[in-house]
Formats: sequence, structure tokens, C-alpha cells
Amino acid sequence: APVFTKRILLVWHSRTGLARQMSDAAEMGAHAAAEEMGCGQSDFSVLRRRARDATVEDVLGSDGYIFCGPENLASASGEMLEFFHRSYYDCFDESEASRLAGRPYGLAIAAGSDGSNAARQLERICRGWRLRAVTDTIVHRNGEPQTASAILRAKTCSEDARERCAELGGLVAATVLL
Repeated sequence: APVFTKRILLVWHSRTGLARQMSDAAEMGAHAAAEEMGCGQSDFSVLRRRARDATVEDVLGSDGYIFCGPENLASASGEMLEFFHRSYYDCFDESEASRLAGRPYGLAIAAGSDGSNAARQLERICRGWRLRAVTDTIVHRNGEPQTASAILRAKTCSEDARERCAELGGLVAATVLL
């Protein structure tokens, strides 16, 4: 297997497909930025993991991060939170210093009408890890009625949200590669 010199870990969770599509766009943006910077496939990679499958080793072995998930009931989704719960404390050394300090990250939240609580919650976790945000969190509100049937229905990501997520992925990649 090839040895990559720089790697981004993309951790995502989606119930309706919207956050998955946002994460797809972020990944494409990261690869596009790396290509524009002249990086070959052996120089850069994106390790894409569903939140339930991401490990501490994935986190520690990466140079930057993209986190993408939905807001559910005014909070980050349980699956995203479980990823952070499993990983958080193992990312500190014996002296309680973050082993991730200074690494860049980007965050995208798929929401119905708000999304701000999920954004604040995950931003706070990233601050605890001493990660460095490359840009403001993207909170994409789909604007659909907040009824059970509308909330649970499969969603399609808007072109604007795709572009913003691709830019987010590109910024994380460019920061890692500089």
C-alpha cells in the first residue's frame, strides 16, 4: 500500500443523505485543491470514515480533519457524538496536552431550521482538542417544514451547499499541504 505524506480524516454521519452529500462535496474539494497544488496520489489522501467506524488511530494518524453530520433534536447527532466520546481522551498525552494541537479542521452541519447548537457543540470539542478551524462552520439549513415526515425524508443537497462544502474541503487540504 502507498505511504501518503499528508492525510485528512473525513468523519461523517447522515440520516437523510444530506450530510453524506455535503461530505462528498468536501472530499471532492479536498482532492481538487491537492491536485491544483501539484500533489500526486502518493502525496495526499482523504481517509473517509462513517462516524461509527472512525478510530482513535485514524484521528492520531491524520494531519487535518473534516467533520460533517446532522443536527438532531438541537444537538449533534448521536453517532457523531459517540465518535468524539470514543476518541476524545485518547488524543491527550500523559501531561494532558493534546496530541492534535494546531491541526486544521473544517466542520459542516446539515440542519432543518437551525443547526447552531450542533455547530457550537462540535466546535467546542474541536477547541478542546486544540484544533484550528480553517474557516467558519458551514450550517446548511434545508428549510423544510419541521414535521416528522419532512425531517425523516431523504434530502438532496443544494448546489450552493455543495460549493461551500467543496471550498471547506479545499481549505483544509490546502492548509495541510502548505
